[in-house]
Amino acid sequence: MTRILKRRFVIFTMTAVTCLLIFIVLAINSLNWLMLERQSDAVLETLVDADGAFHKMDFDRPPPFSRPLNMDRMRSSRFFIVSSDEDGNVVDVNTEQISSIDEETAKSYALKALKKGKEFGRIKEYKYAVKKTDSLQLTFFMDTSEQNESFRMVLSASCIIAVLCWGILLIIVILLSGKVIRPVLAGMEKQKQFITNAGHEMKTPLAIIQSNNDTMALIHGENKYNLHIRSQTKRLNVLMSNLLTLARLDEEIPLPTERVNISELTNEMLPVYMEDAQTRKLHFCVHIEPDVIIQTNKDSFAQMLTILLDNALKYTPDDGYISLSLLTEGKHVRIVEENTCDPTPQPIPERLFERFYRGDFARTQKKDSSGYGIGLSAARAICESFGGKLIAEYSSPNTIRFTAKI
Repeated sequence: MTRILKRRFVIFTMTAVTCLLIFIVLAINSLNWLMLERQSDAVLETLVDADGAFHKMDFDRPPPFSRPLNMDRMRSSRFFIVSSDEDGNVVDVNTEQISSIDEETAKSYALKALKKGKEFGRIKEYKYAVKKTDSLQLTFFMDTSEQNESFRMVLSASCIIAVLCWGILLIIVILLSGKVIRPVLAGMEKQKQFITNAGHEMKTPLAIIQSNNDTMALIHGENKYNLHIRSQTKRLNVLMSNLLTLARLDEEIPLPTERVNISELTNEMLPVYMEDAQTRKLHFCVHIEPDVIIQTNKDSFAQMLTILLDNALKYTPDDGYISLSLLTEGKHVRIVEENTCDPTPQPIPERLFERFYRGDFARTQKKDSSGYGIGLSAARAICESFGGKLIAEYSSPNTIRFTAKI
């Protein structure tokens, strides 16, 4: 249990930390990209307004959300200008501010930009803007490779820092997880100890009550009071058994196992339930594959089957049916118990395994044999202790199926 709680604490904490770091990295780089885009847009707009001439540039109005422009920054920008006539023929190419582009490449970029028919756009690492004059059409191209490189550097740095922070926080969380869950473990340990002690203490008075009740029935004859006492002591004995089973399994103490022929074990247990089913005129269908042998704890496996069959007998309406099958599927064993149930609105199947949960409170209280809502929890815990899984599902509106796969 300690390892499970530590693992869950670390997973939950690191999931929250991961989400936070991802958000921070995305926020930082999104803001950085937005600022770089506004900065490059401001430079390109200044170039267009001044027709690419530095002496015409106006720096009185600083661009919003970006650093102020000046002549030094403008002269350090790399751009080229392609002039074309109304028919799209290139008239002039100005590549004085860039050395990595020749005239032919500049012309091809200009033709691509004109074909797109947009005033603003991007071709590879170049942003472009188109300006029309009286007789010519000027296409300005600005190199944004430095902007892209700057963005990649910030992105890489932020990701590396985030990964380092994640690793450091993981170490801290692992080291502190023991202290954090210690109060929880102490409370759980006290609860399990209380259940174990209470269970053992109640066994003796219950046995005395049951013995005295049987003696009184022999002396004075059977009556409705004897029957009620016997029924309720039986219920309490079942409750104590299930509570002790859950407490033992919660402690993660490995159960002693042996090779058990569960086919024979199941067949030995069935006659009692089949007699009860016949008394209530229930249809009991059984399909047990012969000689199915697994490594398990015999008593716990029998207790799991007892819980499933008791549960079926309790809640199957008169003239209903109960079906039990035990089959092998490769390396797994599948046990399926299916029975009819009331067609009233049913709870979510998973809730049936909650401790002390009962789907229909009023209906269960009307039955002397009704349980305390803990049997299925114990059955699932037993199944999981074998490395298996117990699930519930409604195969039809008035049929419920429990499947244990071991």
